[in-house]
Amino acid sequence: MEKKQKIDQTRKARVGAIGENMVVAKLMQQGWDAFNANCTIKNYKSIDIVCLNADLKESDELWWKPRTSLVQVKTSVQNNIPTGFSIQEALNKDYLQQMVKGPYVFVSAKPIENGYAFRYFIISRTQFIDLLYVAHQYYVNVLHQNDKIELSAPSGLTISWLEGKPEFSSRNQADFGNPLSESCEDKWENIWKD
Repeated sequence: MEKKQKIDQTRKARVGAIGENMVVAKLMQQGWDAFNANCTIKNYKSIDIVCLNADLKESDELWWKPRTSLVQVKTSVQNNIPTGFSIQEALNKDYLQQMVKGPYVFVSAKPIENGYAFRYFIISRTQFIDLLYVAHQYYVNVLHQNDKIELSAPSGLTISWLEGKPEFSSRNQADFGNPLSESCEDKWENIWKD
């Protein structure tokens, strides 16, 4: 049992690394400079990729400095992609405002015959905080209001929510108020939004 668990952890880590490297390649295809922060510090806290856009300036005062984005990448073969936060943390918007450093790229990696088929969902920092908070408020206070919820469990976002769909899940629960009005698939411009 322990050996199987180690193999699953290794496979999961490998899929995560593939996702990060695929996102670096996608960012570079957009004409932006990008590098993986985990190359120097293993599993760098809250940041996976540093991306630079020489066409945008950081600010009027820092006109010489290219715009920088600190990107977090989450990759999964499941439809519910873990966010790196617990349910309890997702319920605390002030905590999320403090801890989220930049945009998120969610990579859906579907196994195919010789590897994976990838889909990329890019949401700005604000979009991520709003979606995570609203979805988990609904999950705990409406959908499971009479159930005992393990608040230390990992929080996740489903592909359908990242596609901007209003339903809570495939179980067709009532609309939870998805703050995404449209799909964020391949919305690479969200890297530069707050």
